[in-house]
Amino acid sequence: MVRQSKRRNLNRANPRNWVWIIIAGLLLCQGAIAADQRVAIFDYDDRVNDPNSLSFHIESKLKVMFAGMEVTQYSGRNDEAYSVGVLSEIEKEGFDLVIVLTSDALILAQHTLLRTPTLYSNVNNPLILGFRTLGPPGGNISGASYYIPVRKHLSVYKAIQPSLQRPGFIFDKNNHSRKAEVPEAREACTELGLRFDMEFIEDMGELQRAARALINRGADALIAASSGTIYENIGVFRDLADQAAVPIYSFYKNGVFNGALAALSSDYFRMSDELLIPMVRKVLIDKVSPGKMPAAFLKRNKLFINRSQAVKLGLEIPRRLLEQTAVEYIK
Repeated sequence: MVRQSKRRNLNRANPRNWVWIIIAGLLLCQGAIAADQRVAIFDYDDRVNDPNSLSFHIESKLKVMFAGMEVTQYSGRNDEAYSVGVLSEIEKEGFDLVIVLTSDALILAQHTLLRTPTLYSNVNNPLILGFRTLGPPGGNISGASYYIPVRKHLSVYKAIQPSLQRPGFIFDKNNHSRKAEVPEAREACTELGLRFDMEFIEDMGELQRAARALINRGADALIAASSGTIYENIGVFRDLADQAAVPIYSFYKNGVFNGALAALSSDYFRMSDELLIPMVRKVLIDKVSPGKMPAAFLKRNKLFINRSQAVKLGLEIPRRLLEQTAVEYIK
C-alpha cells in the first residue's frame, strides 16, 4: 500500500513535470531550428576586422542565443560598385536572413536582395531611403532605424545655447544620409526661426576648410551630420571652433567623445539588442516575413555631453533639459 501511495503521488505530479518538459523541449527545438540556419551580416563600411564594431556585437548576440548558428560577415569596403557585387553574391547564396548595416547598405539592398529575408539597422529615416511607410512595408525588408528628427536635435542645441541663430551644418557628399538630412535640416531651421547654412566635404582633408568657411559666414554653432568621416574627426577642426567660441554638436554620440559639446543620439548597440534581435527571432523562429513588421525606433534617446567643452565654452546645461532627458557626461 505504501508503494501504491507513492506511485499515486508521482502520478499526480507528472502533469506538472510534463509541462516543464514540453516547454524545455520547445525551447531546445527553437534553438535547433535557428542553429541550422545561416545569417549574413553586411556592413557598407570597412569594419569587418574591428572586434568592437556593431556587426561583431550582433554576431556575438546571435551565437549566444542560437548555439551553432552560422554567421558570416561581409564588408562593402565603402565602395558602391563593390557592395553591389557582394550583395548580389549574398542573394545567390540562399541565406536564411541578411542583416544590412548603414543607410548606404539599405539603399543598395533594396535593388539586390529581392528574395532573401532582410533586416536593416543603423540607418536613417526609412521614408527617405525608398520606403513608403513606417508601418509594415510588404516585400522582404524591414528593420530598426536610429532616426531622430533634425528639429528635435536643434531644439536640444537651442536649449543648451539659447543665443543660437545660425547653425552651420557639415555634410558628407559621399554619404547617402545627406539626401535625408539636408532638406530636413533646412526645413527644421525655417520652422525654428534659425538661419540655415551648410558645407559639403568629400574627405576629412576638407573639414578645416568647411568649418572655417561656416565660421567666417557667421555660424554660431557647427553641426556634424551623420558621417563617420565627420564625427570621428571633429578633432581636426575643434581648435578652430574653440578659438571662435563656436560650439560643435553632433548627430551621433561618437562626436562627443571626439570633442563635440553634445549629441542627442540613438545608441546603435542598444538599438540592436532591444529592436533588431527580437526581429531576428521573429524571422528565424516564428517565420514572420520582415515585410510584415513595421520599422522600429528607440522610444527614448540619450543626450551625451562633453563636460570639459561645456566648461571651456561657459555653457550650462539647463535643469529642465536634464530632467526631461537621459544624460551621460563624457570627460
